[in-house]
Amino acid sequence: MKNSYLLLLLLLLLSFKAGVIFPTLTCTNLKDELVKVPADLSGKRTVIALMLSTKADKHMQKWAQPLYNSLVANGMGGMMGGNMYNARLCFVGAVKGLAKIALPEMIKKAKTEVDKKYHGNFMYTDNDLDELTKSLNITDKSIPHFIVLETDGNILYQTQGEFTDDKLNDITGALLN
Repeated sequence: MKNSYLLLLLLLLLSFKAGVIFPTLTCTNLKDELVKVPADLSGKRTVIALMLSTKADKHMQKWAQPLYNSLVANGMGGMMGGNMYNARLCFVGAVKGLAKIALPEMIKKAKTEVDKKYHGNFMYTDNDLDELTKSLNITDKSIPHFIVLETDGNILYQTQGEFTDDKLNDITGALLN
């Protein structure tokens, strides 16, 4: 019996796989600050809402309010008051090709539309994203991708696509584990 437990423990240890670290991504936020993800986001769990195209940005519109309500707003009062997840939410948009020409105007518009206290949460990058998409197994850039990071940058959970309550519950559930 004791040998069975030792064998089971050994099998569990051998099957343990170290967490996958989110690859370094250099961004600029709406405060015009350079942010290295995940290094500059350490110390707090983070949900990265990643948009790799304008099509993905259009899908993100359905995600924005539920994500804000769950991760940023002060809850519903009573026992649910405050942000029970104690997590950071960052929207990261990739800018490439002809979109780079329109970038200054997009930034100007975003700065007026987004409350100043959240300017640090909205970022863009014009980095080559091949390494990022490869390491995150992203094949469809036309939909948004959501990555939940542990405080040290390890990926806890990843999902993509259209908004559903189940996907949002999976994201918030990963923050509680």
